[in-house]
Amino acid sequence: MRILIVEDDALIALDIAWLLQDLGHEVCAEAADAFTGLEAAEQTKPDMAVIDIRLARNTDGGKLARTLYCRLGVRSLFVSGSITEAFRNDMAGIEPLGFLAKPVTRRHLDAALRGVAA
Repeated sequence: MRILIVEDDALIALDIAWLLQDLGHEVCAEAADAFTGLEAAEQTKPDMAVIDIRLARNTDGGKLARTLYCRLGVRSLFVSGSITEAFRNDMAGIEPLGFLAKPVTRRHLDAALRGVAA
C-alpha cells in the first residue's frame, strides 16, 4: 500500500515510516503540516494517509483528512495523543480507517492496516 505520513514531529514520522516499510508498505511522501500534506497527496496519489491531529504551522489534521477524503477519496488513519470521543464523532462522516494513540507500536499499526486490507 502507498501511504502518506503527515506528522510534525520528525522522529515520530521517521519511526512510523520505518514501521510501515518494515510491514511491507511504501511511504510515498511525508509532510509536517496540512498544506504540504495536501500538495503531497495531490502529487503522489496515496492509497491512504497516516495523520496526526495537531500539525505544524498550527494546521489541523482532521480538516486535512476531510479534504483528502472529499477531493481525492483518500481515507485516513489517525495517530495522535489527542484523540477524543468528540473528534471520533466529528470524523465519522469521512470513514476513518482507525485511531491509534501515541506512541505507535508495530503490533497496533499492523493490526490497523490489516483491517484496511481485509
